[in-house]
Amino acid sequence: MSLRYNSTAFFGLICIAGLLAAFPLFAEEKKEVSLRFSQQDNVMRVVLESGDNFIKNANIIAGLSSIKIEFPAIFELKKQKDFLFDTSVKDRFLSLTLKNVDDVKSYRLTSPPRIVIDLKIALKTSKEQGAQTEKKTEPKQEQKQIQKQPVEKPAAAKVVFLDAGHGGYDYGIISKDAKEKDIDLLFAKDLNAGLLKKGAKVFLTRKVDQSLSIIERIILVNSKKPDIFISIHSSASNAFVIYTATVDEPSAEAPAGLYSLSRRQGRHIEKSRALAKAIGQALKSEFTGNVFTREMPLPILNSMDASAVIIEYPSLQLNACDQKMRDRFVNAVLKGISPHE
Repeated sequence: MSLRYNSTAFFGLICIAGLLAAFPLFAEEKKEVSLRFSQQDNVMRVVLESGDNFIKNANIIAGLSSIKIEFPAIFELKKQKDFLFDTSVKDRFLSLTLKNVDDVKSYRLTSPPRIVIDLKIALKTSKEQGAQTEKKTEPKQEQKQIQKQPVEKPAAAKVVFLDAGHGGYDYGIISKDAKEKDIDLLFAKDLNAGLLKKGAKVFLTRKVDQSLSIIERIILVNSKKPDIFISIHSSASNAFVIYTATVDEPSAEAPAGLYSLSRRQGRHIEKSRALAKAIGQALKSEFTGNVFTREMPLPILNSMDASAVIIEYPSLQLNACDQKMRDRFVNAVLKGISPHE
């Protein structure tokens, strides 16, 4: 009787152990992520839907050539047919390979929980397409006559290069409600819009949340030969701080590469100081607060072949994300730049 009881109990324990061993398999069942999209003109909206925690805990790294999303667990992708871009799934990662994209914006929404990605796709305008058609049908003789006519060149626009600090894995200063890298980008985009309205030609080191090294930024900026370079960051204090380079004569032992880099800003240092002073006065007039100008031997300033400054806005606790504050900041910086155009 005792032996039979022990056998039954042992069999029961084996069954329970089997169920417990199988439980993780059910727990690790793949979560479904659905991908759908819509497009209007040159703007495509990509929507990824899944469970609340799955969307909430996903990490997004977005660039103009690719988007990588890390979900909290393995998943199965259900994709709408005819999606324009290549997708790949590996473990917990979803990758989208982009082509001809000018801008990327991503954000999370609830009810239902979803990630929304807006892609601005570069398309030829109707004017460009019409011009190409006319060029193809134009008689050779007329083409030659047009080529002989002198072309009046428009006046060169002021070239400004804006650098949104940090990006990607480099968050910069982090507050309870914001990351510096995101606010830097908002300021840069707002300032870009203001400069374009004034007729300036504007470049940005980054238009999305991406990581760029200092040397990558230096090479990118100098390749465009700008007149003005402005890098935007958050201050650790409650004041605006504007930095210019410290230009020293390099020693005889300095490497040739370092010497050539540091010499670049030397040609523009007086203009950089004048630019910093003008922007500082405009900010002080607009915000009636503390504005400091300082010189520091920062590589990104010393290596710029243009008038170059770094502007630090007050710490993130002072509502730097507020649109009204950003508008005032942009207006003040535009006033500071105006005498140098």
